[in-house]
Amino acid sequence: MSTLFKKFLISLILFIAVIISSFSAISYAEAYRIKPVNFDISNSIIFMPIKSNVSSSISEGLKFNKLENTNGVELIIPSATVDAQPEDVSFSDGNLQVFQIKNEKDFAKVILIFKDNFNLANLKLGNINNNLVLMYGSISPYNMNYYINTYRESDALSKDYKEELLISTKVINKQSTLYVNNTTSAQSMNEINQAFANSNYGGGEVYSTYTLENLSKNNKLRSKYYIHNVTKQDETFKIVGVGNVCVQKPFLLENPTRMVFDIPNTTINPAWHNAELKLDNGDVLKIAQFNPNTARLVVTSTNAAQYIPVFSPDSQSLLVANPLNILTTHLPSHKANIVKFNFQKANKLENLLLEFDKPVSYAIKRTTKDLYIYLLNAEKYNDTQFHSVIKSTPYSDMTVHLLSTGIRLKLPVAEKDNLNTYISPDGKVFKLSFEVKKTVDTKKVAEKTKELIKKEGSITAPPKYTEKKNKNVIVIDAGHGGKDYGAIRNNVNEKDITLDVSMRLQQVLQNKGYKVYMTRTDDTYVSLEDRTIFTEGINPAAFVSVHVNSCNSESPKGIETHYYHEDSVELADAVHQKLIKKIPNTANRGLLKSRFYVINHTTVPAILVEIGFISNAAERAELTTQQRKQATAEAIADGIIEFVKSRGK
Repeated sequence: MSTLFKKFLISLILFIAVIISSFSAISYAEAYRIKPVNFDISNSIIFMPIKSNVSSSISEGLKFNKLENTNGVELIIPSATVDAQPEDVSFSDGNLQVFQIKNEKDFAKVILIFKDNFNLANLKLGNINNNLVLMYGSISPYNMNYYINTYRESDALSKDYKEELLISTKVINKQSTLYVNNTTSAQSMNEINQAFANSNYGGGEVYSTYTLENLSKNNKLRSKYYIHNVTKQDETFKIVGVGNVCVQKPFLLENPTRMVFDIPNTTINPAWHNAELKLDNGDVLKIAQFNPNTARLVVTSTNAAQYIPVFSPDSQSLLVANPLNILTTHLPSHKANIVKFNFQKANKLENLLLEFDKPVSYAIKRTTKDLYIYLLNAEKYNDTQFHSVIKSTPYSDMTVHLLSTGIRLKLPVAEKDNLNTYISPDGKVFKLSFEVKKTVDTKKVAEKTKELIKKEGSITAPPKYTEKKNKNVIVIDAGHGGKDYGAIRNNVNEKDITLDVSMRLQQVLQNKGYKVYMTRTDDTYVSLEDRTIFTEGINPAAFVSVHVNSCNSESPKGIETHYYHEDSVELADAVHQKLIKKIPNTANRGLLKSRFYVINHTTVPAILVEIGFISNAAERAELTTQQRKQATAEAIADGIIEFVKSRGK
């Protein structure tokens, strides 16, 4: 072999080696991709979903390094890159002062800094089917798999978290190379697996690019979700955040028609507080920090009742949309098949679990009679297995409908309380949970109803009056209440003013010899439907709903009186004239025919009175005075009495 050929062969081998080495380095660096991180602060758990491009375990090569001059460590994850939170964002709560994840050359690095009194030996690392779990505190035993609550109807089964997760940018101290630990003890794995009930979660694919920009420092996140951006996506509204989004049961308001979505355990980027977005069709979304622990989304639209929450598979984002406007581009590009159904009973809870081969995007819609669950990117399921599982369970009357875009489940819910939905951290297991109402003893209910009728403020509808003296019976409806605050300005709530005026009105009428029923006598939420059912059961001579007006502009002020049915015009006119005469220095905005729910769905003479504008600073100040509230109550009473007497002639 010639010397020249040997040199050529050696050069070729070296060249190939460099190429292979470079290719291996690239492959090695991209073996694992870390998705957006899920926090469960209440149980001191950080779940890190991983997409694996190789067959080896991600646990191979993991190690902890102790940080210098602080009570913290760094976790080195070889051959991993991060599709998660940006590197300059840190999270903290309780014992955990800093959690930060960032990309380095050929590996990902997680930085954890704890309070000085935290024992680093209590930090545990688990591997759940190649997904990493960090645990830095004790966890309570779980009777069921570990899930994220995404939709709820009450607080009874869903804890509102009060821990504070701080989102900020921090400079991390330079780490030392002191090696701490690179294994997980059997005890640690047992504890973690107990929390996850030996679940079979696998690494999910990355379906979207997740970015987080322009975070303000020191935004307090009450444990679960931080909304950092709100956008319009075609004819839908998209809420983008970090954490796990959960939606409270929406409720509808009238005039204008609005659907309200509350997101508990959530704070929003201050830049979006009181912001509004408007679609081309005129529908408007307003977002605000409703209270320190709740974000509120309000959709104003003639079709507001059609809007539903659509959850992304990773629970990081939410579409608020009319189903007619949901496009395939809003959904994951992959199709998910239901591979397993399972029914669980745990204490009072009845649970139906759906396991998918890929993460699922879904939507929830609840009516008075039925619950609809839209599995928007689902395609196939085993009908025989489904009916076999639900047979002889509270889900036996559930039906499945194949749609052009997914699968729809329909469940009658008249006898089902406290509905909640959950999703596993990898988006592959969906759980529906509720309490079944106990069988009711009708005789005891009848006796209890008689007792409740005697109590003022009971919303239990008594039998209709048939004797003539029903002309002296009045129903007063204090607008809003409980979770429905009505209009709010400068910490003044509409619901408080309406209740105060209504209670005064009740007293004035009772002093005149009238029997008065109240739809509420305290700060309680009563649905619009319940208010009308209550009124129809009493069959009074008149129904009067008390409200306070509001407007985006601060200039409007004055009194409006609304009616819908023609036999209510006389009542509306009598009350309105008395108000204008009794309340000085305000504007007469006249009688208006309006389709408010409570006056539209009531067959007795019914009106809704807007007693002033909370949005007008001067009138707001008057509305909160004892003099204005008493004068308003007396004027409404005078109008009611005039109307009732005129009908008695």
